[in-house]
Amino acid sequence: MAEKVNVRNSLSRVLLTGATSQVGVFALPKLLREGMNVTALSRRVSMGLPHAGRAEPANVRWLHPDALSSAGTNQKGRSGNDGLQQVEVIFSCGPIVLAQGLLDSCPVLRRVVCISSSSVFSKSDSGNMAERALISDICKSEQSLAEQCVRRDIRFLLLRPTLIYGCGLDQNISRIARLVQRFRFLPVAGNASGLRQPIHAEDLADLGLAAIKSESLSSMESPVGGGSVLSYRQMVEKVFIALGLTPRILSFPPALLASLANLAVLLPGSGGLNAEFVYRQNRDLVFDDSAIRRALAFSTRPFAPTSADFEIPENLRLLQPQD
Repeated sequence: MAEKVNVRNSLSRVLLTGATSQVGVFALPKLLREGMNVTALSRRVSMGLPHAGRAEPANVRWLHPDALSSAGTNQKGRSGNDGLQQVEVIFSCGPIVLAQGLLDSCPVLRRVVCISSSSVFSKSDSGNMAERALISDICKSEQSLAEQCVRRDIRFLLLRPTLIYGCGLDQNISRIARLVQRFRFLPVAGNASGLRQPIHAEDLADLGLAAIKSESLSSMESPVGGGSVLSYRQMVEKVFIALGLTPRILSFPPALLASLANLAVLLPGSGGLNAEFVYRQNRDLVFDDSAIRRALAFSTRPFAPTSADFEIPENLRLLQPQD
């Protein structure tokens, strides 16, 4: 049996990938408040630092992922990889393949917490070729990362959330909000009765921090959802209410709406819209996360969004592209 360690005191050097992603923006300040030393990775760094002119905390160092190549250097001329020698935790809020590629650069690594997606369950047999290819790549990265952790006896937590929201950076619920704001109505497929369990990004950040601090958590993989189970239609109604609007939801025959969605992909800003997206509105996408809830004794907030949950933080609006 692995020796218990006081994680709060001993695991203090964290590599946070996707530091300006929807989970990373909540995770970073929490890690810093715990007194942890954080190397924060973000592709947005090339467009300016996200602290928007405020004094940067002494215990955070920002890097662009490209600076972690053997030839990459930071502003002081040192290789970005130099700062990974003492990293004890990787908190992966960005692409899994990035965390996977950094493991060998972290010789004293002891824990990996990785945010993936429940899409590996819901889209693995998608009729959309692009979706299947994306899920295949994610699964390969997950498997490779897990195998590397097993070989090095690194405790590994893989979380697969569903429908993350909370700071306007997601391409699901926030996109619904943008459509509602623009058109003041939303079409859905039939009864849109498929069950959903949206989770706030800050709850995921709290869960990741709890895993880092836990003395006893073993390696595991788990889905994770929010505190409400509701139908797709009910979820959309709550988006209208959050925006101060009367719900105007128009039911279309699924086949007709799927055909329209396939045509909509030709329009700019329609990424993610396709026939499969429409048909999934009547499929249950709720998964059992009781094991991780018991292991870390945590709960997540019910889905009661406000308009602020659909707004990109001001200091990130100009820092594009996304992680």
